[in-house]
Amino acid sequence: MVSLVISPKIMQGQEPAQPAEPAQPVQEFPFSPEHLLNFFDANQRISPLNRTTQERINQTVAERNLTMERFNQIARASQIGELANGIFTEAEIAAFNEAAPLVTAIQREMQDTMRTLLDAENLTMEKYQQILGEFRANQALQEHVRNLLRERARQAAREAREREQQLQQQQPPQSPQ
Repeated sequence: MVSLVISPKIMQGQEPAQPAEPAQPVQEFPFSPEHLLNFFDANQRISPLNRTTQERINQTVAERNLTMERFNQIARASQIGELANGIFTEAEIAAFNEAAPLVTAIQREMQDTMRTLLDAENLTMEKYQQILGEFRANQALQEHVRNLLRERARQAAREAREREQQLQQQQPPQSPQ
């Protein structure tokens, strides 16, 4: 499962006064600003999807009287052909066999939805994973994304002010009564 939460507080459009910083060399990143902003937008929708999916999986497993830990243990044993070694009860194996296809279906549904979300942001699953991995490991990239988001918020605020001004100019003057 992929999970990442980035605080939306930086999207509120507030522009705190900051002292001028000395010129620093511009760091190059292997991703375009457009890809990074699309990654952020996609991630804002994927993170809650991950949480919901995990809750559904947990509920599906719990309804069969298994813990996630035990379900995962049985899944690992099943993968290596060790189910018949007596570690698991018949009831646990039956519960696992009932839950496993349902869990797989939930995971497939989540991946299909994730692909749709990524397509809407012009990202592939591979590009998203690549950016996610780099984002998690690189604080400079995280700061770069925050700066891109601040700039996007400033631009959106400027555009909103311009639209408001245009609307005010289009309004006929109110006549005094």
